[in-house]
Amino acid sequence: MKKVLVINTGGTIGMVHIEKGNPLSPLKPAEDWNEIAANYPLLNNFDTGYIQVKELIDSSDMNPDIWIEIAQIIEESYDKYCGFVVLHGTDTMAFTASALSFMLNNLSKPVILTGSQVPLENPRSDALQNLVTAIQIAGSELYNISLVPEVSIFFRDHLLRGNRSRKLDASNYYGFSTPNYPNLGVAGSEIKIDNSKIRKPSEKEFFVDYSMDTNVLVFDIFPGFNPEILKNIFKTNDIKGLILKTYGNGNAPTSDAFVSVIEEIVKSGVTVVNISQCPTGMVKMGLYDASTRLLDAGVVSGMDLTPEAAIAKLMHLLGRGMDNKSIGNAIQLDICGEQSLDLLTYRLDDANEGVTSKSFEIVLSKEIDPSKIKRTRFRVRNISSSDPIDLRVSIKGETELPLKNSIKTLTRDGETADFLISFDHSTAQILEKGTKIYFNMESQRKISWDRVVFEIFIDKY
Repeated sequence: MKKVLVINTGGTIGMVHIEKGNPLSPLKPAEDWNEIAANYPLLNNFDTGYIQVKELIDSSDMNPDIWIEIAQIIEESYDKYCGFVVLHGTDTMAFTASALSFMLNNLSKPVILTGSQVPLENPRSDALQNLVTAIQIAGSELYNISLVPEVSIFFRDHLLRGNRSRKLDASNYYGFSTPNYPNLGVAGSEIKIDNSKIRKPSEKEFFVDYSMDTNVLVFDIFPGFNPEILKNIFKTNDIKGLILKTYGNGNAPTSDAFVSVIEEIVKSGVTVVNISQCPTGMVKMGLYDASTRLLDAGVVSGMDLTPEAAIAKLMHLLGRGMDNKSIGNAIQLDICGEQSLDLLTYRLDDANEGVTSKSFEIVLSKEIDPSKIKRTRFRVRNISSSDPIDLRVSIKGETELPLKNSIKTLTRDGETADFLISFDHSTAQILEKGTKIYFNMESQRKISWDRVVFEIFIDKY
């Protein structure tokens, strides 16, 4: 088991000229490894196996059927090779890397996608260095390189987490980047892997999850779009998931026309995921009113998922036959390194009218590391009263532990208000001693509200 398996799917890196020696002749996919390596005998010095998908394609034609074919090849060959290199066209490489990261479970070996902006036969091609370095990293035990047991992309000196990667330049040799995550490694005169950024090899048995449902739509918000168009799309299609690409930190129009369409889509059983149009940064729903209404409508946060990872993740979860609520919860949890935070959402209460007190209890997982809690949010939406509003919210755990900042109050002269507070330190203290959290809401006057939600953001890296 000392070979690297090269899996060819097509794309620029595996193209050769129809007329040998004529650089002006049209390009065609190479027929086999010998034709790929013909001009570079150096490639034959590497201990590699070679296989290609049934039909080599331009990466613009990439689709989930070929993702499944790649995963099947890896599954069937997993015990025979120490690592895998997937030759791929650049246009959809980040989509395939993201999809494979969800399909290939409990990896203990490298799976590295690479390609090129210029064909291998071209004298100024970036293909040779990309391919050679990818083979060496995939065959880490052969070349004394740190193990990278995850799906990654190697492109122009940079090793990148696959489900964080984006193609950001159509022709530059530095075509790929991971805007929200550091490089896994850098190749110069030496190949240096940053072990602190690498996922640990799994000790569990490797398996492939082929679950994939392609009934997903991606929609970019833009100034002036007509919400009725979105409404009509969902009237005539079996779409199960919508990825909404919004402005900035997850903001969208606050018009009733738009919000009512989103509410209708969510109520029909469609999972709606909010991701940012910005390459860098994170969705922070509830930070502004422009995203709070999406939160109220039942839209879930895509955190800092790339569009490619969001599509692959939603297809994967839909393919597992999960119900809408379970998918919404799972989208907000990191599965294989695709996002920076876990978001745990506890919907404590819906509409409640004319009360002076209310208590809630939640039980948290023992696996939550208190030191990893980045922030918490306790939100009471649309509080109303015929008199000035006064509200006192307290938090406690199973033990009589003195808590820091465990009581928060709201006093407002107006008749309606939202209450957004944090219990970061108190929550961490409680989790150090137990798993149960108790909230108590009290008011001197009768108040009503639309919703009470508690959220915990957990740092994954």
